[in-house]
Amino acid sequence: MADAKDPTCFAPSERACPEDIDRQFAVLSQHAIPLVLNAMPIIAMVLNRHRQVVHGNRKFADVLGIADIREALGKRPGEAFRCVHADEHPGGCGTSEFCAHCGAVRSILLGLAGTDNVQECAINRDTGSGIEALDLRVSSASVHLDAEPYLIFSINDVSHEKRRRTLERLFFHDMLNTVGGVQGLLEFLAEEVPEELQADARLIHRAVSQLTDEIIYQKQLLAAETNELETNCTPLRSDDILDVVAATFQGGEQARDRRIVVENVCSEVVFHSDPVLLRRVVGNMVKNALEATPAGGEIRLGSRALADAVEFSVQNAGVIPRSVQMRIFSRSFSTKGVGRGLGTYSIKLLTERYLGGRADFVSNREVGTIFRVRLPLTLPADLA
Repeated sequence: MADAKDPTCFAPSERACPEDIDRQFAVLSQHAIPLVLNAMPIIAMVLNRHRQVVHGNRKFADVLGIADIREALGKRPGEAFRCVHADEHPGGCGTSEFCAHCGAVRSILLGLAGTDNVQECAINRDTGSGIEALDLRVSSASVHLDAEPYLIFSINDVSHEKRRRTLERLFFHDMLNTVGGVQGLLEFLAEEVPEELQADARLIHRAVSQLTDEIIYQKQLLAAETNELETNCTPLRSDDILDVVAATFQGGEQARDRRIVVENVCSEVVFHSDPVLLRRVVGNMVKNALEATPAGGEIRLGSRALADAVEFSVQNAGVIPRSVQMRIFSRSFSTKGVGRGLGTYSIKLLTERYLGGRADFVSNREVGTIFRVRLPLTLPADLA
């Protein structure tokens, strides 16, 4: 039995009567669902078909500041969390004009319709001492118990992630603007200073250019991890990629007293990929090989054509210990100290998530260490 309907601007306003709420709570209390919810480290609750709370976990009660979950029974999520819009309409949470744009309400309605889903939700919450803005990731999953439909609704506060990403974007934007200005000024000065100072000016300009490239790399890596990185696919030739990467590193500090050899390449093969990301991937392979090569040694760059792919490889004479090989592509794993370990990780991340290829390596006494990336001749449609 349900209470009479109030007008609504979006979701149905009808509610279950208090007797039904008590009955549903009792049924759920005899089930394993509350035990499972209490084991979850995020806010979780059970809603009935009228979007009302009929059970919840300890995390939910703690966030609401209540000692007993029964204090929240019958409320809708926005009412329990004291959303500033929950009381704007007689029907309560989900029925105001604002609610039509609320990710939490949309998630719940989709879940009640049988579609499990995850949504983003921004909520302004009245804490009693002021308004608190929260960014939430919510999910809904439908279940049936005693032939009655329920919804497992969970909430994960991602406000800190959103704030961090905003700060990161501002940081990279401001840093690249500043460094770009310095780089342009140094480029001008390198041509205008007296001849005896031009070598020093070019050295400083090269150092600032490397700094700019490193900032861009960190920006790309963060975007790649959050699925925000965009690809720009164009026709490429393997020899062009290897020549540019070799020239970039050959005059740098990392290649001092070391040789970079570009072997015969499959220059006749034209393939489609993102040139910026591919140069980044091959560049990281070269950087790792140079770090593993002692003074006087060499690394070898090559490529070969396959039936439906092109493969790039970078080889050095060193051998990676077996215990290290097991973790070589893991994020932040490095034998070079704290704060390292993103090079090999980014090789695999960029190659397999954004370039549609595969990254692997082989390391033994016969061949030394060879890192390889294999790319399709045409980028898959979902990545192009």
